[in-house]
Amino acid sequence: MTASVVSAVASRMRTLLVAQPIRLVVPMDALTRLAQEHADFIEKLTELEAVLDEMMATREASDEDIELLDEAIRFFEEEMFPHFDREETFLLPALEAKVGLYGSLVNVVAYEHAEVRREVGKIREGLAALKAKRGGPHVKEIEELNRHGIFTVQFLWDHFRKEKTSLFQTARETLSAGELEALGRSFTSSPSGRGSSPR
Repeated sequence: MTASVVSAVASRMRTLLVAQPIRLVVPMDALTRLAQEHADFIEKLTELEAVLDEMMATREASDEDIELLDEAIRFFEEEMFPHFDREETFLLPALEAKVGLYGSLVNVVAYEHAEVRREVGKIREGLAALKAKRGGPHVKEIEELNRHGIFTVQFLWDHFRKEKTSLFQTARETLSAGELEALGRSFTSSPSGRGSSPR
């Protein structure tokens, strides 16, 4: 995938994830901020997908590919997981108090966060195996990285869509204005919420 194609795909996904009907919503309230972070993450996910596609096509992993995979791991650990932590610490408990855990999207979202963390662990393991075999054939390692990486990218796109169209909507309909304001204050006062906007 060329850089222009990656940029176009990322731009389209960002639009799909953040754009919402015009409403009486305070700009960059907590839910809008979370949706914006999702949109910002799309570029990184698109880059990861492009690297995996290239490695599968060439059956080789260049030094640049390895560097981009290292960057993807850093992205998950330093940006995505703190984002999940904010949702799990502040948003999900507030929603659980209103709609319950089981049989609700609260439980689904928490499960999906855990699934992404497991898959990133598999990507990290696959990258270590690839690095260990840099001198020899490494098609098997590339295929394993691709399997977990592409699954994670596609899973996250669906996860972000689900949060935007269902979880955040439920929060807007269920939580009071005061609870939404408190949610926003919690995000800005938490260590993971300060200065952790995506790069």
